[in-house]
Amino acid sequence: MFPYKLVVFDIDGTIKDDSQLVSRNFMNIIDTLKSQNCFVTIATGRMSLSAKNNSIFVPNAPIITYQGAQILDYETLDNLNTINLDKEYIPIIINKINSYNVKTMIQYEGSISCESNDEWLKDYAFRNEVEFIYDEKYQKSKLVNPLRIVLVGNPSDIKNIEYILKEEFSNEVYVTRSLPHFCEILNLEADKSNSINWLCNYLGINSSKVLTFGDSYNDIKMLKNLGYGVAVENAVPELKAVSKHVLEKKGVEGIYQYLKKLVN
Repeated sequence: MFPYKLVVFDIDGTIKDDSQLVSRNFMNIIDTLKSQNCFVTIATGRMSLSAKNNSIFVPNAPIITYQGAQILDYETLDNLNTINLDKEYIPIIINKINSYNVKTMIQYEGSISCESNDEWLKDYAFRNEVEFIYDEKYQKSKLVNPLRIVLVGNPSDIKNIEYILKEEFSNEVYVTRSLPHFCEILNLEADKSNSINWLCNYLGINSSKVLTFGDSYNDIKMLKNLGYGVAVENAVPELKAVSKHVLEKKGVEGIYQYLKKLVN
C-alpha cells in the first residue's frame, strides 16, 4: 500500500520542462495513486488560471498557486484560502530596490499592475491570461493588498535583491526566487509549506503523510518542513541539500520510477 496520503508536485522544472512531452508512465502512476485513495495536487508559483492550464494531470485535491498565497478548487478555481501581502510594503520594496534595473509587477487575482508599458510585461500578462494594468507610480495599487510583488531582472541583480530584502525584512515578509531572474515578495505566511499544512487540515491528513517534489529555491520550505521531500535530478543545489532524496533520472520519468517503487 502506498505510504502517503497526499502527493504535491511543483510544476515548472519538476513535472513540466521545455520539451513539453507528457509521459504516459507518469500519467498512469498518477491514476494508480488516486485509485489507492491518495490525494494528488500541485503547488506552484504560477498564477491561478495559468497553474490550472499547465498542470499535466488533473488534481483530485485543491491546488496551491502564487507560491502559496492562494488555495483554489481545481475545477472551478473557487477561492478556498488567500493570504495577501500588506499594501504598505509596495512603496517600501520599490524604494528599496530602485537602484536596480528590474521590471516590477504588483500581482492581484486576475491582474498585474505595472508603472511601465513594457512589452515583456504585457506579454507576461497575456501568457498568464490576466489583465495588464498600467498604474503610474502605483497610485492605485497602493490602495489594495496584493497577492505578491514580483521583480524580474538579470540573475545576479535578482540574487543581490533577494539577499538585501531577506536581510532587512526576513521577519516581516516571505522573499524567494522561483527562477534565477524572478524575486517574489509575499506575506510571511504565504509559502508552499504553510499552504500544504492548511490543505492537510482541510483534507483531514497528517502532514507527516505528505510527499513533495520540487526543483527550485521556492520549494525549499516545502521539501524541508513537510513529510518526505524529494528533489528532482535538475534541482538547484540548495534544494538538494535539504531534501530527503534526490532523483537520479531526469524529468517525470525519474518521478515515475520513484513512485512506482513506493507503490509496489
